[in-house]
Amino acid sequence: MWRTCTVRFLRAAVVVALTAVLSLLLASQASAPLPAGSSRFLRAGQVEAIPDYNWYPGYYVLNSRDTAASKRSILDDPLVQPFTGVQFRYHWAASERRPGDYSAGFATLDADLKRVSAKGKKIMVMLMYKKFDGTSAVPADLRTGPGPWCSGSYCGELTTDNDTSLALLWNPVVEARLNAWITAMALHLSQSPYRGNVAGIVFNETALGTTDATVLASANYDPDVYIQAIEDNMLAATTAAPRLITILYFEGGFVSRNGGVVRAGEKIGNWMLLHPRTGAGTPDLKPKSPKGTNHPCTNSKYQSHIACAPAVQAPDYSTAVTDSFDQSFDYATAPVPDGHHASFFTFSYAVGAGPNAFTFADVSNNIASHPIPNIARPWPVNPVAGVVRKVSLTSPVRAGKAASLTVSVSPRARCTVEVIYRTVVPKPKGLGAKSGGRITWRWRVATATPPGRWPVIVRCGNGGTLNLRIRVLPR
Repeated sequence: MWRTCTVRFLRAAVVVALTAVLSLLLASQASAPLPAGSSRFLRAGQVEAIPDYNWYPGYYVLNSRDTAASKRSILDDPLVQPFTGVQFRYHWAASERRPGDYSAGFATLDADLKRVSAKGKKIMVMLMYKKFDGTSAVPADLRTGPGPWCSGSYCGELTTDNDTSLALLWNPVVEARLNAWITAMALHLSQSPYRGNVAGIVFNETALGTTDATVLASANYDPDVYIQAIEDNMLAATTAAPRLITILYFEGGFVSRNGGVVRAGEKIGNWMLLHPRTGAGTPDLKPKSPKGTNHPCTNSKYQSHIACAPAVQAPDYSTAVTDSFDQSFDYATAPVPDGHHASFFTFSYAVGAGPNAFTFADVSNNIASHPIPNIARPWPVNPVAGVVRKVSLTSPVRAGKAASLTVSVSPRARCTVEVIYRTVVPKPKGLGAKSGGRITWRWRVATATPPGRWPVIVRCGNGGTLNLRIRVLPR
């Protein structure tokens, strides 16, 4: 059995290598800005304007089978005509056949984008690192061990007795590989000639497939590391595709290791307030089992400041969870305390055996008389002519060592930089405001800085805002 010290050495080497690749891949991508002000949390009227982005609220159709024939059938169905668009799934295991080779995923994506555009529809691209049919959710090379992609008894993915498999996001090697795939798919979308038809990116539900603490312990599960990975994945998507929004299906899965309260909804909700173009949804809209305020979409602190996108899956047409289409519509679109205040409303093309309160045809026929009321953008738009880009950033860097960041700004502008370690905003020498077309900041990372991937935000007025991450290693 491989030992802990070997694992840590290999894990660090792999993560450093992948981080370098990601840095090169994202070097030219500017991202949405974070809010200004001493308080790191948004309140009404404190949202900083961001460059224009795709915003297509409305009704969407979720595919139930991931074949080209099934997708064509959906797009050709006259019942789909009233819908704004479709939400098609793309699985990590099928997209990355060999490490770093995403050609299979790109090919599937390109074919679907072309078909969707030809039908005059929009598409929500659902990136899946979770499966429910007993097959693997991760690429083949991550499924066997020993190796640094293994955590406890599991390699690459957590598998459960109910045929669920979920990528081990709390394993740094698996997460780095997943993050690289997400970045590549989002970047491909941002460069597509059909990018104007892309409504956003959706991530699968957060539920683990089990709440058994013994099983999770055997996989070295850590809820806070899981939350950090989820946030990093959303940030990777919005950074690589600056015109797109990103939605997370928030649906449990944050099991405490010590019996305490994880407060995942609050942590992720607060993070979303700091990161425009992100939002939440639920994969199971059930009016008879309403969400509590732990869900970001049903909490007044977050409503109207993030996007919300609930979904009605096949079993959710049932009379067991709703009495009518109107009840589901009201629960999805009403504000707190009665609903999710949704701007995007997704329905499964497949309908459960029932008895059902309504059918897919009922949804189609009701769209004209039930327009989505929440069409206002959560984040103000302020198109900018200028741009700020990363030239270089010292990352990873060890605590106590020197770091530097160089950016190019066009046109010349006065820029500020802010580095945030956890919730602390340090003010080391060298991070003052500077003006120019090419700006370099040099500073020393304090020895007490906690290890992790921490935000670096550069603001250049009309030149835009650049959102980066610096990886700090232990001293």
